[in-house]
Amino acid sequence: MTNAISAAVVRLALALALCAAALPAFAQSAPEQLVRKLAAEVTESVRKSPAGTADAARYNEIVTRSLVPRFDFDRITQIAMGRNWAKADAGQKRRIVDEFSRLLVRTYSNALSTLNEATVEVKGTRSNGSDSDVTVRTQMVGGRSPVAIDYNLYAAGGGWKVYDVTVEGVSLVSAYRDEFTQLVANGGVDGLIAALQRKNGR
Repeated sequence: MTNAISAAVVRLALALALCAAALPAFAQSAPEQLVRKLAAEVTESVRKSPAGTADAARYNEIVTRSLVPRFDFDRITQIAMGRNWAKADAGQKRRIVDEFSRLLVRTYSNALSTLNEATVEVKGTRSNGSDSDVTVRTQMVGGRSPVAIDYNLYAAGGGWKVYDVTVEGVSLVSAYRDEFTQLVANGGVDGLIAALQRKNGR
């Protein structure tokens, strides 16, 4: 996944989290309520943080506390790996999940201070084949043209977990899958782990 695509997806996804709290309180499904709750938590935390990018640790804490519990990084990583997931042993899988999670958390944290104001409209929820796997459709407005942002969630332990974000038809997980496939093809599973470690060491 290119840095440009990654940054765009993250900024748009975080814009939803920061702005959706202003949506009117119409009757919503449980996944839509989760989006609203997440938005309120992140918005309140960001408003209490110092302006600028110097407080990186504070933004990281916000992401770790508010966003990480709602994302299933194990499932996200497995989907991003695709067929290559079966090539990794238990230890390698744990390392890949750990490194990929660190990368996503750091990317989200860095993006928190770069967002512009926008308005987000929840457009509804559609089933992905069952009531326990759904997509919450949203639209961000305020720029030159509306931007469609979809959240894929599944029911887990009585709650809902995010396992993918799609912006204007571009899936975050699918975009990473292309990069992961190439890295494994060139250097094996250990090559992928090394690449993730290099990114996290920057």
